[in-house]
Amino acid sequence: MKSALLVLLLLALVSVVRAAETGPRLGEAQFFQLLDLNRAELAAVKSAADKSDWPAAKHAFAEYFRTRQHPKWFASDLPPVGHDPKFRSRGAESALAHRFNSIGIEWQFGDKIDWAFNPTTQPGSKWPANHEWTWQLSRHVAWIELSKAWRATGDEKYAKEFVAELRSWTGDCLVPLDKADNRAGSRWRTIEAGIRTGSVWPEVFSGFLPAKSFDDDAVVLMVKSFVEHAQYLTKFHATGNWLTMEANGLYHVGALFPEFKDAKLWRDTAIGRLYAELDVQVYPDGAQVELAPGYHGVAERNFLGPVELVPVTGFEVPKDYLAKMEKMFDYFLFSMQPDRTTAPLNDSGAGNILGEMKRAAELFPSRADFRWVASGGKEGKLPDHTSHLFPFAGQFIMRSGWERDAKWLCMDGGPFGYGHQHEDKLSVIISAFGKPLLVEGGTYTYDASDWRRYVLSSRAHNVVLVDGLEQNRRHEPRETYVVKKPLPHIWETNADFDHAAAVYEEGWGTKSERVVKQTRHVFFVKPDFFVIADELQPADDKPHTYESMFHLDSPDAAVDGLRVATKNTGPNLTITAFGADGVRIVKGQKDPVQGWLPDHSQGYGGIRPIPTAIYKKSAAGKVAELFVLYPTAAAAALPVTGAEISDGTLKLRFSDRPERSLHFQTTFTSEKK
Repeated sequence: MKSALLVLLLLALVSVVRAAETGPRLGEAQFFQLLDLNRAELAAVKSAADKSDWPAAKHAFAEYFRTRQHPKWFASDLPPVGHDPKFRSRGAESALAHRFNSIGIEWQFGDKIDWAFNPTTQPGSKWPANHEWTWQLSRHVAWIELSKAWRATGDEKYAKEFVAELRSWTGDCLVPLDKADNRAGSRWRTIEAGIRTGSVWPEVFSGFLPAKSFDDDAVVLMVKSFVEHAQYLTKFHATGNWLTMEANGLYHVGALFPEFKDAKLWRDTAIGRLYAELDVQVYPDGAQVELAPGYHGVAERNFLGPVELVPVTGFEVPKDYLAKMEKMFDYFLFSMQPDRTTAPLNDSGAGNILGEMKRAAELFPSRADFRWVASGGKEGKLPDHTSHLFPFAGQFIMRSGWERDAKWLCMDGGPFGYGHQHEDKLSVIISAFGKPLLVEGGTYTYDASDWRRYVLSSRAHNVVLVDGLEQNRRHEPRETYVVKKPLPHIWETNADFDHAAAVYEEGWGTKSERVVKQTRHVFFVKPDFFVIADELQPADDKPHTYESMFHLDSPDAAVDGLRVATKNTGPNLTITAFGADGVRIVKGQKDPVQGWLPDHSQGYGGIRPIPTAIYKKSAAGKVAELFVLYPTAAAAALPVTGAEISDGTLKLRFSDRPERSLHFQTTFTSEKK
């Protein structure tokens, strides 16, 4: 009985000790042993550490970093502290009040910040569960706002609050030792560890170094955590765009803190991973394998991180490292929409790329086309072609020119993608005259809502449903998500027209039933309009029902027979079908969800209803349907009166001009010898 009680008491004692454990895990002796104290500039640190005089060692260490000239700190080129006493930052004032905005949801803490808290998972929460709230809170973007406010005003309250939050976070959030912690609620998801050390923390550390409140203990505390981040990221890493962020963060610690014995290991490990991933993650056509242009940008910026540090630290990257990156900027250039934003494909919105192109023009001075885009056409030369194929990405870009009001189309006919995928193969989007006209599901916050499921689904895209069934590539073997060679396709471009074709036969519905093979041809009949021709070949002789969806960025749409026209005050799109049985407009439907577009201007979870034209066709045997999509600068009559396709010829009839025949290629790349 006594022994049992003793065991219980010991267990209780262990529990109390564990509960009381605070970070960082590195003790004073262990931390200073990690430094290369044989460096002459650390002589004062070594002298104190040899005597185990930790206050003196910390003071010498902190003073060294406050006065260090090389590597130089990011803040060294900023205006002097106190240059703008009237500066105010909503983010800084919110941080002072412990009011934080993560993923668009604001939450007010009391005196103590609970870094593991998530308002979306609380009983009765008005928001669907979204684990990103906790994860992204620990990216510490509020600390950047505190740093800016302190440097502008010199008011120590901002530095004092930062140090308090630093102590709170490092004390409560211990670095995992045995494995990466990417679970819900984790503060050490590897992606956040990379983001902190690759962007946020270096800027914050540098910015606050002269602050009185950022005292010797706080400087050492933060550097201890930098080191723990480097040790953690050396041992554990993910794949895809996560790996680029992790490695960039690891590289930053190794490059900005070369005084540590393992700094070279950290740099070499990080640059080795990034260098290898330039071949693993980037297709020969320049597209990042996730096939979401926004995440292409994430990967590109993190690949570029070590390059940006060269003038700061003097540490060089491999000789061909930057040359390998050039094609990533080609992807931005040739895929961008006329308004200089990324194509909103998969989990990617339309992000402005002018900053990326300006950096590309600096990095690759021989590229006159980069300079032309970056300068708004004031310098350099126009790109040498307009329409462009990305064969590995399977993205077909058709454009009338490089003007901001040009007509632009993208068809997505490629592989599923490594991550951030939507069920949208063969979907088409269009912008013209400076406005998106034919759109698709876009991005929605990564929560557990019906809206998130909707934007991932075929229903949110301009594709065909078969017997009410959606595409289902997610259940295909994962090795098919990324390809070693381009999928079968057709691409031809000439003065009269562009033509692209691709195939969907991966299966429909939850069981991935291969009931129908769809071949979609898309034409840009220069310089005016587009034609979509769908060939649907069933695997049996039974009748099937096909629903072709077109999501229109417009407050409403008018129907006249098989013609649908948007009702915008400016640019409009008219769609006319040839071969369909009928059409209906669905707008703002909730069961099932249909006819919506995420609208980030409305704040967290914003959506708005849009008209979706759904053309229906029921038949047995092979079916051919054609759709003419005619963008105009204002509401206008459509001159195309007829369209048919057969044996490599597209015939078009007009109300105001002679009939036109386009003779196109029918042989797919995989069929060529």
